[in-house]
Amino acid sequence: MTGAVRANRVAAVAGIVLVNVVVTVCLIEVALRVQQTFGPLYDLAPRPEILMVQLSNELNHVPERGKDWDGNGIRRLQEPNTAQCAPKLLFMGDSFMQGGDRAPDGEIVASRESDTIPYQVRHFFRERLGKEVCVFNAGYASYSPSIFVPQAKKLIPLLQPDIVIIDVDETDFWDDNYRYRQLVVRDGDGSIMAVRATPISLRFQEGLMETTSKALYLHRLLAKLYFTRITFPRVLEGSNRGRPADGFFLSKLPAAGAKEKYAAEIDYFRATVEDLTKTILSRMGSTNGLVYINHPHLEHLRNSGIVFNDVVSSIVHEVASRHGVRFCDETESLKAQFGTSPEDYYIPNDMHFNPAGTRAYGIAVAKCIAESLLPY
Repeated sequence: MTGAVRANRVAAVAGIVLVNVVVTVCLIEVALRVQQTFGPLYDLAPRPEILMVQLSNELNHVPERGKDWDGNGIRRLQEPNTAQCAPKLLFMGDSFMQGGDRAPDGEIVASRESDTIPYQVRHFFRERLGKEVCVFNAGYASYSPSIFVPQAKKLIPLLQPDIVIIDVDETDFWDDNYRYRQLVVRDGDGSIMAVRATPISLRFQEGLMETTSKALYLHRLLAKLYFTRITFPRVLEGSNRGRPADGFFLSKLPAAGAKEKYAAEIDYFRATVEDLTKTILSRMGSTNGLVYINHPHLEHLRNSGIVFNDVVSSIVHEVASRHGVRFCDETESLKAQFGTSPEDYYIPNDMHFNPAGTRAYGIAVAKCIAESLLPY
């Protein structure tokens, strides 16, 4: 075979390969555009207003307004409050108050309304006491006292509740000290007036917009995969450096050791709960206008293995007692009720109550706050 013939054959093969590559790329491009139009299965054209809608420079992050939440961050009720309901109860907290299940990607999504504390409280007063109370659920994932302060300043004048019920959770200690501490904005008196959006969240949203602004959808796909699988995890790892990786790190330590080792962080958390308490009492006008509640995690109810301490709840109890505010810690009552199988009341491999646990906790909360409702 002469050199000329060999060269022609190589050129022919190369041409066929090139054509196949071009055709394959074109087919992938068409497929990506089709899935974007009719799905998308993998979003390669996110709208900026959708990406940025949940970021807030007032409350750090907020639920997207729609069928599940209104524009003020109040979870919508399938059965609205009646016109004659009274008194008004405003519930604040994190995902435990929000109520939710975890999607496959780990994000908390809205669950049935009956699987929420406010629903169970309203149901208790309606069925057991014949009283129709108004409930407003302002709980949202990863909210904590730092966010409760500006949230209360916004919602109390708007809703004019008779009682504010706040669930402070073990994870709030980590959130306040390591997630929001550097993002708080204070007024002249030192009270928190806002919690800015988390820079790493902004970076993620901006990165997504940058990767999906390419002309070719195949280019967008490759750029998005590289950003989400390689670039952003490295950035996230750097931003988390120096933080405890476990949100329950404090709760797992012996109480005495935790108070000694993390005295400064505990003082900061106590000061934030103090700010929250003063903020609400100054707007409610009475100590009856605020009730703190506390729920146990599964590890609070165990007698062996990992057993959580009561450091977080004791801080809230201390601040509440100093101001004459009611504090309901349902750990012991639920421990007695759940008996030897407390895991039956929690979602497997998750920190949250299942429907049975939510119902039990909601009834316990309703009984506890009933005394605060007597004037009404």
